[in-house]
Amino acid sequence: MADTKYGNLVTTLKFQPGRGGGNARELTFVGGEQLGGFDFNFIIGVYEKTGDWAPGMGAHTHPFDELLLFFGYDDKDLGYLGSDMSLALGKEQEVHKFSVPTIAVAPQAMPHCPLITERVYKPFGHFHLALSAKYSAERVEQEGTTDGNKYAHLFNKMTVKKGPGGADAQQVISASGDQLEGLNINFQMGLYNETGRYSGKGARVHPYDECLVFFGHNTADLTYLGAEITIEIGQEHEKHTFNVPTVVALPRGTPHYPIVCSRVDRPYGVMKVGLGARYQSSWVD
Repeated sequence: MADTKYGNLVTTLKFQPGRGGGNARELTFVGGEQLGGFDFNFIIGVYEKTGDWAPGMGAHTHPFDELLLFFGYDDKDLGYLGSDMSLALGKEQEVHKFSVPTIAVAPQAMPHCPLITERVYKPFGHFHLALSAKYSAERVEQEGTTDGNKYAHLFNKMTVKKGPGGADAQQVISASGDQLEGLNINFQMGLYNETGRYSGKGARVHPYDECLVFFGHNTADLTYLGAEITIEIGQEHEKHTFNVPTVVALPRGTPHYPIVCSRVDRPYGVMKVGLGARYQSSWVD
């Protein structure tokens, strides 16, 4: 796609073995240089064993805001996580436990971890969404104690809602900056299982940079999408078709047309991330 105008914005996700143990069996990391220079990086992976994700490392901080999303790969229910988790926040390493899809907010310089998978019922997923083109971290020593609720406001259960249906999402989970400690980010994660054209008419544009991450539900092989997707980008209606996990980076103001799914072999997911505090869009001819 090098000879196309927008081909550099459409990137196949390259998965690799993770650290194993409690950490990912398979994952991909995508930085800003692969996303049109956005101040954004993300990780998506599959996890299937118990244990500390980074044994002996304790807590760390980042010089950027970050969201830690824990979700399930169930083909029918976005509300099922498939594991029991424990995550510590703050320099005190205040521990919070959860067993449902959850967002943990780690604002800039907020210590977080250890992160421990206590029990696994079914392989599950994790998205790290970070507001920086590059990843960096610094270890922090544990200090002090809390009443156990100092950082509870930084954890949010991901509420599943009915989607538009048809070729569009059957179920959706969404959040905006006002639900995420005022961070400059919004997202929608959807479960898709039918062919056809996503809802909407004409071209949509956003006043911020946006990423669309298309990922599969085959936890034995994350390189499998299970669908064939076509997206049209720009006023030129430049078409890009793919059948493997892919990220599409859409710089602010770039027109993109309703997506078409021409084949579905298995339900798949789409994570839409907007680098703005609230979802905004407008339709253009």
